[in-house]
Amino acid sequence: MTDKSFLVQKFAKLPLGQLHVVGYSVAGEETLVQVPELNVCFDIGRSPFFALTSDIVCITHGHMDHIAGLPYYLSQRSFQGMKPGTILLPRELHRPVDLLLRCWRDVERQATPYNLVGLAPGDVHEVRRDFMIRCFATHHGGPSLGYSLVSIREKLKQEYLGVTGPELVAMKKRGVEIQYRVEVPLVAYLGDTTMGEVFEQPDVVNAEVLITECTFYEQDHKQKAKVGRHLHVDHFVDAVDRLKNRDIVLIHVSRRTGVRRARGLLRRKLGDERMKNIHFLMDFEGSADGGDIDSVLPPGLEGGE
Repeated sequence: MTDKSFLVQKFAKLPLGQLHVVGYSVAGEETLVQVPELNVCFDIGRSPFFALTSDIVCITHGHMDHIAGLPYYLSQRSFQGMKPGTILLPRELHRPVDLLLRCWRDVERQATPYNLVGLAPGDVHEVRRDFMIRCFATHHGGPSLGYSLVSIREKLKQEYLGVTGPELVAMKKRGVEIQYRVEVPLVAYLGDTTMGEVFEQPDVVNAEVLITECTFYEQDHKQKAKVGRHLHVDHFVDAVDRLKNRDIVLIHVSRRTGVRRARGLLRRKLGDERMKNIHFLMDFEGSADGGDIDSVLPPGLEGGE
């Protein structure tokens, strides 16, 4: 029997209300986060097979641990007869990434289809009438974006709440605006970032689920955080009181510390009560901070020699 243990990689699966946050994130190694119910991946890491099920990938920046799997994601979707993936990314990266993917077409000798959409802070990508993706600037050096997944809802104006259905239909036909638009940020994802104005963005403050990096936790790692433009735990502690999120998911923890120690250090700073809605994506210990864990083996390698 051939030992296939080296092929097994654990990916976290956190149930958060009606959504799940699925993925893998270790600083400098690989980061991808999927929200399957919303058909979106944030970053792509090395493109594990479950990422193929998302039609949209939001790339935050060009570092290899966040973007390396993009050609594989697109090629595999084409190979399996799926529609071309839509890739949202910073506008400055559109040309070099397009060139990269064209090179892979030549290498593979196949015309892998894809849809690249370059965006600037404040731009919106409309997925459908009731759902859009909005991007905002982050602080990682070079072009970098965060993304929010926004539900768009139409509600009846207060003054028309007692009006009958037929009357409302007639009013709409006359051009009367009987509804108003409500935007509900469901998920906000920051990718890699240091402290800055991004933590004042309304979508970041108010999203039901906020997914943010917090890379460094040791006091003597503050300089590393500054140089790499990442969050130190003290930055997160400074920001957390202004955040109104139902759940906060921390990703991108450095192996220099590890999740168990990082969780303990954060708990000491925030206390048990504040930690109730803060989760570490890569918490594989089955603690209250973690979620269900899926051990993923690539298809076709589940058994055999």
